[in-house]
Amino acid sequence: MKANKVQSIHKNKYHNEIAKSRNRNTMRDGDLMCALKKRSNKLLKLNGSVSENDIIELTELLFEIKPAESELMKTIDTKAQDLATYYLAAYSDSRDVQLSLRIFSTVRSLVRYIVLMDRYFEVGNMEYKKAASNLLKSVRMDSEGYMKYSVQLSFAQFWPFWDFEKLMKARMLHGSSFDAKEIRHHNMFKSSDAPSIYARVLESELRTFNPNVALLLHYNQALQDIIDDFEDVEEDLQDEMPNIFILGAIERVPFSQLAANSRNIRMEIAKSGSIEKIIDIVDNYEKAANNIGLPRNYEFLKSLTKMYVESLKRILHSEGIKDDGEKGNSKVPTLLSA
Repeated sequence: MKANKVQSIHKNKYHNEIAKSRNRNTMRDGDLMCALKKRSNKLLKLNGSVSENDIIELTELLFEIKPAESELMKTIDTKAQDLATYYLAAYSDSRDVQLSLRIFSTVRSLVRYIVLMDRYFEVGNMEYKKAASNLLKSVRMDSEGYMKYSVQLSFAQFWPFWDFEKLMKARMLHGSSFDAKEIRHHNMFKSSDAPSIYARVLESELRTFNPNVALLLHYNQALQDIIDDFEDVEEDLQDEMPNIFILGAIERVPFSQLAANSRNIRMEIAKSGSIEKIIDIVDNYEKAANNIGLPRNYEFLKSLTKMYVESLKRILHSEGIKDDGEKGNSKVPTLLSA
């Protein structure tokens, strides 16, 4: 057999294998999309009573359909708090899987941008800033509605938080103490990326979205940020960051004393009365959230509020800060390294 004929046979076999692989991938993608639509419709039939397991399973399916492109992005995604919420909000309003997936991807890119820029401001690594800039370009290209040209304005509304956080850190390190109103204000400011950035994606593309939805998303993220701060107490103490539990403690225990006794930080926080202060803030959020009227398509957000409140109180009352300084059984994702 001539060499060029052998090469032609091998070439054809290679292309056939490529075609078969693409067909398998297409079939797999089709099965996943069918599974997503089926799960989405099932969640809608729950009439707003969404459970923690429902959100976890939906998140896993979304990440299987839209996997992270790199280990860095995968690490960031493990810290993302409620990406599935935005998908479900979009689907509840539109009943369109493709539109909802695109909104999920856009919100995920925006969350990644915030995390990367936050880390850039903390450690000064230009690679984080470069990666964040690339994400913003992709958001502009992929978005529909007014987010295509106004995303930068949405971020400009959130930028002051980083300056405010630096101010809070400076005051904390210089021995200032903080009352409950200051701590609540810091937490709400910290979580303001939900209404000022992520909710704008929903508003720009969905029919029944209204400002009350953004307000409830704000309270829900504030509750999740408290959970994150609980999990990150040791890390935030080491990095000298204004963690809500540390801010609550230094009214009675100076920051310098907490830092000097870092191995027992959770015991020190428990003894300081910080837990009770934070529980009062959680109660305040819950009451405010329950009084928000929502379009019917978004009622499931209130079941998430209830879930976050119950989770927080369970952690703080039983699984939380132990007398021996040991943390409960919650799994804490590793933060990005410098």
